[in-house]
Amino acid sequence: MQMKYIKFCLLVVLFFGMFLTTLSTASHAVIVDRIVAVVNGKVITLSELKKRAQPILDKYLSPDMSPEERATIKQKIYAQILPQMIDDYLVEEEINRLGIKVTDQEVEAAIDNICRSNGMTRQEFEERLKKDGISLEDYKKQIATQIERLQLVNAEVKSKIVITDEMVQDYIRKQKGEGGYEGPFYILEHICIVPEGDSPRAKEEARKRAEEALKALEEGMPFEEAARRFSSNVPVAKELRLGVFSLDEMAPSIKDAVKKLSPGEYSEVLETPLGFEILRLAGISNAKGEDLDKATIEEVRRKLYDQEINERFQEWLNELRAKSTIRILL
Repeated sequence: MQMKYIKFCLLVVLFFGMFLTTLSTASHAVIVDRIVAVVNGKVITLSELKKRAQPILDKYLSPDMSPEERATIKQKIYAQILPQMIDDYLVEEEINRLGIKVTDQEVEAAIDNICRSNGMTRQEFEERLKKDGISLEDYKKQIATQIERLQLVNAEVKSKIVITDEMVQDYIRKQKGEGGYEGPFYILEHICIVPEGDSPRAKEEARKRAEEALKALEEGMPFEEAARRFSSNVPVAKELRLGVFSLDEMAPSIKDAVKKLSPGEYSEVLETPLGFEILRLAGISNAKGEDLDKATIEEVRRKLYDQEINERFQEWLNELRAKSTIRILL
């Protein structure tokens, strides 16, 4: 009987020891993972912010920095990332409020389209994801989020935008100098590979893919097919046509490359703000004023449309912030 009592006491001591350890660990976690913002009652924690900022921290922090310098850079990056996370929360709320739902069939159709655009089988695509360290389920979630946001933009912004012929002509008139709307205008197409992340590895993989595209062109692959097969599956890269530009509108590195091209020729691999690009000069227009060719007029229309979407979306987001309850505790 006495032995049973002693065993019982030992079990009680062991239980309370484990309880106190767990309580201590939980208390420590609360202190470490503090709240950095509250958005309409929903919290954003420090650990969530760190996870979102990690790719940028990896890019800008180096081991040889002093602790003070690292702390300053971290704080600046956190201060830039947190507003983006707040906007994401607000957008997610609106998606839920409007009842926007993405079906599995829509996600599968989008992935099938990505495979076709890149000239890959489903198996090859999944192997590429695995190589990049991305699970198929995580990728499906990313695609679903993108589709939701496209539907939100269409519902709140895009469907309300109309670019009239008068707006296009007005833009053209405003671009005129005393001598008219000056050319020449370079009609550019591109193969564009956007790095899938901010890491050095992602950048190097994008560069290699662009070099593979260039090699395919040199071996005789048509430019349109190479663009379909190698370009990244993001809106800015999916379009073969890059736009119509004067030399003054181009960045110096792009200007130097384009000036060397004759219509139909393509450039070497260029590192640009979009990623890694191969440019082809589809043609040159010297038209002026309202006599601009149809392709240039449509390009103006597209520029105005993109500008209007960005401005309207920003206005909509500002209104959303204004009527929301947001507390920043960073």
